[in-house]
Amino acid sequence: MSQPTSMSSAAHVYRRFVPQPVRSVAATTVPAGVRRKVKGGLARTLSRREARLHRKALRRVRRAGLGQSERRTKASDGRVAHVHTGLTVDLARRLDHDLVTQALDAAEVPWFAVPGLDDRRLCIAVMQKDKGTVRRVLRALMEEHTGYLVSVSPAAGDTRETPGSHIKAWKNYGKARVIRLTWLRTDPTENLWLGEDQGIEIEFWATNTDLPQERLIGPRPNRVQRAVPAEAPGVEIGLDRLCGYCDNDGDLEPTVTLENFDVPRLEEVTFPVDAVLLWQHATPWGEELLRASLRSLHQYTPWVDVVHIVAQAEPPAWLRGNERLSVVRARPGAEWQLAQLPDLADHFLLLRPGALFGRPVRPFDYFTPGGGTRPRRGAWNASESFAEWVRAGYSATGRLTGHGYAPGPQPYRTDVLSRLVEAGASALPVEDDQMLPTAPGTHPMDGVAHHFGYVAGFADPSGEAWTALHAALPGIGIRLERLLVRRDLQQLQFHGLGTDQARAGGGTQAVVRFLHKYFPVPSVFEHDGAGAPTDPDTPS
Repeated sequence: MSQPTSMSSAAHVYRRFVPQPVRSVAATTVPAGVRRKVKGGLARTLSRREARLHRKALRRVRRAGLGQSERRTKASDGRVAHVHTGLTVDLARRLDHDLVTQALDAAEVPWFAVPGLDDRRLCIAVMQKDKGTVRRVLRALMEEHTGYLVSVSPAAGDTRETPGSHIKAWKNYGKARVIRLTWLRTDPTENLWLGEDQGIEIEFWATNTDLPQERLIGPRPNRVQRAVPAEAPGVEIGLDRLCGYCDNDGDLEPTVTLENFDVPRLEEVTFPVDAVLLWQHATPWGEELLRASLRSLHQYTPWVDVVHIVAQAEPPAWLRGNERLSVVRARPGAEWQLAQLPDLADHFLLLRPGALFGRPVRPFDYFTPGGGTRPRRGAWNASESFAEWVRAGYSATGRLTGHGYAPGPQPYRTDVLSRLVEAGASALPVEDDQMLPTAPGTHPMDGVAHHFGYVAGFADPSGEAWTALHAALPGIGIRLERLLVRRDLQQLQFHGLGTDQARAGGGTQAVVRFLHKYFPVPSVFEHDGAGAPTDPDTPS
């Protein structure tokens, strides 16, 4: 018989076209052998039809040339992954989107994007009546470009490790209202793996004719509305309008949605955000910290407009200057005058040496839609409460602070720095965090500026996951291995790479090796074939 999981199985067709009273009479009057013979013939006919339709869908997919990758490899759990040079989270998301939408176009299935509740995944809507065609074309797509699917609503993840080209991967499809398609992707070093937390979700929408105006009804809530007019016009929209993690470059290919869904997200940040990197250490490990910071920006913050490098030492030769990268020479202590940096956006992220992004972030993770900053709260103890920045913050605002601020990438507004100067706040002495024997507390500039912004109503401290590690920490290798496996922290900060303890104990080399594995994909700010990562065992 035809596969029982198929929407056009013999049992499904038999129940659909033969009324229940007739089936009941047949069960008592028609011999069992005759019934089996009739059902067997029906099953064979349907199987041949299904095979013919699958071959037709496969030809369409092949003619469209979908599913290109450099080669295939296997993940640790045995699933097939696709290798791409220059892989980024944003590129993987766009590859998935283009694969699915082009396959649907090849099968002439109408679709539109839906602003889903989960920003990690893009959502595509198709009509319930096209469910059979969608299954065939997506199965053919996954035969050409191996991927995986699960049922999201109702939830069923038992097909997670079964390739989507196999019939049994679709056993939950008949009852599914929402499915998720994922493709595992990795870079040539196979250190960066993407796809598990991304993918494309497909919703099956129904038509409702209870009202005079026909409506389309979604299977679950979304960010805007669950019911839209059936005659709603389609409009082009950038992926960044549907997903906060996407690049907001207007030159990129848009997607299609309904006019009713072209509504700004509640957390959407529309103003430009720059990044400022401090370059201080003209050493091999110092270059690796700078390289890793640039790669973390390239990999996890594609929405950043321009990267400004404030160089207190000779910039590395491997830096590639372009319209998105500017290098400004400065003296030590220049970070207190960043508001004077030429062409700097009003809102920017400040990355000191060792500050990194650990996973994809949105502008909303660091800024509010109204323009406020969202710095991370840090530890608070007796020594922190007596720090010089606490006294300086009280002098500038007349208000006491009750917490410190976490290290790592920092959100800033230029007008807050300007107001600090107008309030008479002076620059505090700043120590080199990479030369301190222990991990420092709140950076003086962060403490004063964020406290001033909070009192003035320009900052709203938050508490996302972060970590700070000193390179001389005993057993740092185990901690780094855990970070590499989990990749679950939003921001990282490394201290003490220049200390004698870290270099003698192997901590500096361990951190550099970690950076090579955590950020294997070169950024657009590095010259091709130049400035290869430094051997971590080379003395600095």
